[in-house]
Amino acid sequence: MNFNIDTIIYTLIITTIVMVIYLYIELRKKPQKPEYDTKTLLKCPKCGYQIEKNYELGEFIGMIKGKCPKCNTPMKIIAIYAVEKTLKPRKT
Repeated sequence: MNFNIDTIIYTLIITTIVMVIYLYIELRKKPQKPEYDTKTLLKCPKCGYQIEKNYELGEFIGMIKGKCPKCNTPMKIIAIYAVEKTLKPRKT
């Protein structure tokens, strides 16, 4: 098999162009950032009952919010944190 030098050069040029296009497309893809839900954890200081709710603007740790459904004591916010959203698979 005799390869002509022109054939080798054209093959290298085409391969280089294809690789440059591929790398350009891969670099333009933006990585997906995970989405988060902010949650608030309330705890009753008397009976220890805990409940997790969605965060509302203005809440802070130590804030008294709502009443305990078990003993009717005011509940305190003990934690505010973020939970990563998970994508629910579609049922087909």
